[in-house]
Amino acid sequence: MKRAQFKRVHPIALAAIGLMSLGGTSRFAQAGGTASAAGPAHPRVSLSLADPSPVIGVTGETELRIEIADPPQSPMAMPRIVCSAGQVEDLVREGPNTFTARYILPASRFPQPAIVVAEFAHSPWPIRGMASIRLRAAATPTFRTNPGAQVTLRVGDRDFGPQTAPADGVVHVPVVVPPGVESAIARSVSQYGKATEQTIDLRVPYSQRLLFVAPQTLAAGSLVEFAVYAVEPSGRPANASAIMVLAEGTRVQPLGSRIPGEARFLVAAPAVLKTKTLRMEALLKGQTTTLISTKVALVPAAVTGLRLEPEGPRLAGPSASMRVFLGAADAFGNPVDASGASVLVDGRPTEIKRTDDGAPVVFVQGRVPDHAHDAVRVEAVLDNGHALARIPITTQQRSSRAEIDATARYALVPRLGLLWNLGKQTGAVLFVDAVAYHAARYPGFGLGLALGLLETWFAAESRSGISRTWLTTVPLLFQLRQQFLVDRAFFGFGAGAGMAFSFARIHSYGQTLFGRSHGPAADVGMEAGLFLKRGSLVLSLHYLLVQLATFSSGDRIVGNAAGATADVGYRLTW
Repeated sequence: MKRAQFKRVHPIALAAIGLMSLGGTSRFAQAGGTASAAGPAHPRVSLSLADPSPVIGVTGETELRIEIADPPQSPMAMPRIVCSAGQVEDLVREGPNTFTARYILPASRFPQPAIVVAEFAHSPWPIRGMASIRLRAAATPTFRTNPGAQVTLRVGDRDFGPQTAPADGVVHVPVVVPPGVESAIARSVSQYGKATEQTIDLRVPYSQRLLFVAPQTLAAGSLVEFAVYAVEPSGRPANASAIMVLAEGTRVQPLGSRIPGEARFLVAAPAVLKTKTLRMEALLKGQTTTLISTKVALVPAAVTGLRLEPEGPRLAGPSASMRVFLGAADAFGNPVDASGASVLVDGRPTEIKRTDDGAPVVFVQGRVPDHAHDAVRVEAVLDNGHALARIPITTQQRSSRAEIDATARYALVPRLGLLWNLGKQTGAVLFVDAVAYHAARYPGFGLGLALGLLETWFAAESRSGISRTWLTTVPLLFQLRQQFLVDRAFFGFGAGAGMAFSFARIHSYGQTLFGRSHGPAADVGMEAGLFLKRGSLVLSLHYLLVQLATFSSGDRIVGNAAGATADVGYRLTW
């Protein structure tokens, strides 16, 4: 089985553990000795059955009684019950610190040990009690002996019989098999006093002897205690120091044990949640077949950052409405569902709804402004996060060019400029950019496509010697853009990648050769613009990198076939 390697413990875990060492190179955390007995008495939880050794196939259910002595508070809250076999139902309170329930035996009819644990939530660590139940099973082994012989079957330390073998010699002896017993001794005494013995394989299947009692969820960056319980095949509590635990992607710290068969551990949840669950595995040292695993759901920590993102800059009068998106994150940057936030719009509670893609949103309605600088106040609170947004209200019927551009979803920019390769290569460029701004929650962020035409000329060394080269290059780039509005202007930056196709005309010694090539292309740039009446004037600087393969004519351009460009364009939005 492939084992995951441990990562370094998060600093928060080191601070909380204090003097407890998290060192060592072992991939497993192995339980140590029992905790010190010094200090105040620890609460003790006892579990008992009305029938302490029930028989599967005969007993269907029995009463489970849970009592806690020296409780830290009274009354105690209802416990959580975890079983390795069977199930517990109808848990009720009989007293401040006493509970009863029905323990229903498992349906699988073979002898097996069962572990039942009652866990009470308490700070800083939970309080637990364990019961190891020896589930016996009724069976009827079949074997052959001499006809008329008196047969006795010894199962464990108990004899069943005697029984007289029929004429065919096939004997069926009803027995009760305790857990941990896998064979029986059959003793036959014939009619003539001859005694024989044989071993009967009871064919008892494997039963799970480990039980994880782990939290149902782990918050990012938190330290949580959990426990693993183990019993021997007979049902007696196992040596807790033999229990080893592996947590995938983090480390666990043994905390010792308080009761026989129990091993407690401390696990540090990862701060950055890259997966939805944390997988943990436990086994008994030297017993690779005795293994159990569990998955604990990883959830974000408490919210510390809350965002309100209006989809527009202002509300245009009483009839206008607007969506305000909510976003949240914990202290480690993990995204959190913000639908549980409390939101006030102008001091009135407002219901949070969801968009078609599941994003939490509130709808804000415009109103008649009380004064020139009036605004709708939106306030949200979730855990430790707080956010406030003020959305101005205007009665103007015509929106400014900046407002129109801020809510635009598409932009088309033809631009024309010059290219310089920091060498002898110069030329002219023509680009047409098409950008879509669909994400209302991320204003100014767009995805686009750029198609260009580069005409360059330079002196080059080819197979024919010094030559004059004219190069026509057509790049096609997929782009990411981010735009920021500043009053009547805007600025932005972007990057793109794609392919370029090039056609060369090489004139050397009175002859002209033609070739074609292609290669990868990349672009980074920044731009600034000024809003005009119907569009925007755009000035931009770019660096275009084009690496071309050898031309079909056999010539090759060493280095960048493009270069730095400066251009001017006109931006249309709608």
